[in-house]
Amino acid sequence: MDITNTIIGIVFFSLIIIPIFIINNNVRKRKNQLLNTLNELSSDKNTKFSDTDFWANNSGIGLKGNMLAFFRKGEDAQVNEVVDLKEVKKCFLVQFDKHGNVPKNNHEINKLALHLTLSNHKEIHLVFFHADAKNFIIGEEFRIAKKWLDIIISKI
Repeated sequence: MDITNTIIGIVFFSLIIIPIFIINNNVRKRKNQLLNTLNELSSDKNTKFSDTDFWANNSGIGLKGNMLAFFRKGEDAQVNEVVDLKEVKKCFLVQFDKHGNVPKNNHEINKLALHLTLSNHKEIHLVFFHADAKNFIIGEEFRIAKKWLDIIISKI
């Protein structure tokens, strides 16, 4: 009887632990792929990122010293930006509804981006969220964008 209970216990334990292990392993691999994409943008390969964030399995942002690296993979193209924060003069968060206006509430957000103005008057938009067929509900992007707004403002 003890052998039967032991075998049943091992089977149930395996049914619980193995899927958790597989899911955890897949998440770790995906994060490493996104980190490698971010590292490819950086010119300094020896320094590690002091802070990174990834979202929607296709976007990431990281900070190495005063260099900000950002990527967003779309269906048809990938946006890559590397910005020296010493060159940034202004940074603010912009939100638009589907008509391109400032939304009246957070339920109408169609596009969320950080708008950077550089010292040479060049403007860069780091898009954190853009509503489309695959991505139509804003999630953690708003929290991440606010976090990076604070980080960038503290560096300029």
